Amino acid sequence: MLAVAIVEDNADVLDDLLFNLGRLGFQARGFADGADLDAALVAGQAWPVLVLDLGLPGEDGLSIARRLRQSHPAIGIIALTARGRLEDRVAGLNEGFDLYLVKPVDITELAAAIRAIARRVAQLGQTAPLWRLEALEPSLIRPDGERLPLAVHEFHLLEALAAAVPDQPVARDDLIRAMGKDPETYDPRALEVVLSRLRAKLGDQGPLKAVRGQGYRFSARLVSESAIPTH
Repeated sequence: MLAVAIVEDNADVLDDLLFNLGRLGFQARGFADGADLDAALVAGQAWPVLVLDLGLPGEDGLSIARRLRQSHPAIGIIALTARGRLEDRVAGLNEGFDLYLVKPVDITELAAAIRAIARRVAQLGQTAPLWRLEALEPSLIRPDGERLPLAVHEFHLLEALAAAVPDQPVARDDLIRAMGKDPETYDPRALEVVLSRLRAKLGDQGPLKAVRGQGYRFSARLVSESAIPTH
């Protein structure tokens, strides 16, 4: 299910978009303004595509797009706005929008646009810096080639993150199971210790991110290159 975020301050329009995109098979989440979106991003949420109105309260859509293009260069951004003048469309594309749609737009056209941008984002992601899991001597290899030795349970945990849908969090219970433990009896504080040690290995700005209330995700491209160890 393709995830998409929508920033739209008109509650009726937002509800209509969320309902109809959901009906077409999207996992859509709505926000009323840039501040609400920022709070979700800070909490670790991520989407391959963002649909963004321009006339928003507080920070306008052009400013949000400009800022996100710097902080989240891989995200696809679609403008969905009533501003249809040529100079508005040109400004939007220059500020970082991948596509500029003028309201009203047919929901099937918007859905097709989201899918097209998502495909483009996925193709670009294939050339993103790659982190590699190696099982023969359990380790995580950074994009620059540095090898970070891993304990077996750390390897299992990271492999669960590698197998997840890109940018989607893995629940804590699933991480515990990946390490061969029972979530019913495993002390969750022990999981936090494992994750803390992993984050220390990856560095303060590493790609292991907590998603509040949902679990953890690996925000960079991560692949496992061989079978997991069994001892």
